[in-house]
Amino acid sequence: MKKVFTIFALVVMFFFCGSILLRFTVKNALIDNGVENKWTDIVFFDAKETDKETNDGDKVSLSDFNEAVKEKLPLKAEQKIFKYEDNGNSSKKQDNFYSRIKKKINYYTTEFLVFNKVIAKIGFFLNYHFFCNKILPDGRINLGDGYLANPILRNSFKKIDVFVQKVGYFKHILDSIGIPLVYAQYPSVMCDEDNFENQAKLRLAEKLSQIGVPVIDLTKECRHSLFYKTDVHWQAKTSIWAGQEISKKLNELYGFDLNVELLDTNNFTEKLATKWVRNREKENFYIYSPKYTTDINWLLFNGKKLFQSSGSFDSLYHFVSDENKVSYAYTDAYTSYSFSQNNNLPDGKKILIIGDSFNNPLSKFLTLVFKEVYFIFYGSSLLDDYLVNKPDVVVLGFSKYGFVDPENLIF
Repeated sequence: MKKVFTIFALVVMFFFCGSILLRFTVKNALIDNGVENKWTDIVFFDAKETDKETNDGDKVSLSDFNEAVKEKLPLKAEQKIFKYEDNGNSSKKQDNFYSRIKKKINYYTTEFLVFNKVIAKIGFFLNYHFFCNKILPDGRINLGDGYLANPILRNSFKKIDVFVQKVGYFKHILDSIGIPLVYAQYPSVMCDEDNFENQAKLRLAEKLSQIGVPVIDLTKECRHSLFYKTDVHWQAKTSIWAGQEISKKLNELYGFDLNVELLDTNNFTEKLATKWVRNREKENFYIYSPKYTTDINWLLFNGKKLFQSSGSFDSLYHFVSDENKVSYAYTDAYTSYSFSQNNNLPDGKKILIIGDSFNNPLSKFLTLVFKEVYFIFYGSSLLDDYLVNKPDVVVLGFSKYGFVDPENLIF
């Protein structure tokens, strides 16, 4: 029996190490040098399509966006509180040498492992809370009624205390310069109250309240129809609703006198659209436009592309073509780094939003009630410049990924 176990262990080890070495060698020696043939197809038969990078001649760096924003900001930070470099530098690369090696190893032992999809499915079946839901070939879970979700394992929420500690440090800095900090907790497509993800969010809200951070909890209004069917993000109408709820709470907390009626969906026209969502398939959803006159200056950056415009709210809101199958349609429409100025509100309030991709559309709709909206995705070297221009409030907003992986946060 011991011999059988030993042989089995050696076979597993040989397969595991051999597959990693094979993938690594072919990827770095052939594919990265532009060689793709039948051999590479065999070795990477089960690799993700997204592992093949695409070339785009129109790409620009995030620093171009940063410089464009700084030209519009009245004040620029004379010194850095937050040591963050958007494009990295030699010292940062040296400091992160071991973490980069760890990331590389993790990549080849998980996503790049041969039969990784089969292994992942087994793991989902063993670890995931919803055992009765159907796991699709691409790893997503069928929630019923056509709605899909990405599986999250139970141990994904073990870093809540680390997240709370970092938020506490950030609050201390903001308190010293007189800027209030608020946490907005967003719902996810998993709406079951007994779901371990939602239980983790309840613990997080309680811990943040204990350190004096007000929590705007939007998870109580949770139903599948708030989200895209084929993607875990919320639709535009949900973003409008979230913006109105956050604005109401900020009025209550700080007497901002924001005109929340501007975010009443009755003051929008809706148009049915059929667009690509997350590169998967086309989906029917509604696009919303304000019925009232708007005058907004935009600077948007996403997918290594810089967009800017002046004029109506729709000037950059509906620019994605129906034929765009390469980029994420909803993400291109609601970009990940943004700076906006509402010329109709010269005496209005300024807000800085830091958070995950749920804020992409939300930050755009908030331009309708704020004089200026700054949005950064997790981190940006612009943070010090934004803070020196004294936003009236800083809102941290996450669905879950911020406190699942708090190491990516700038503060």
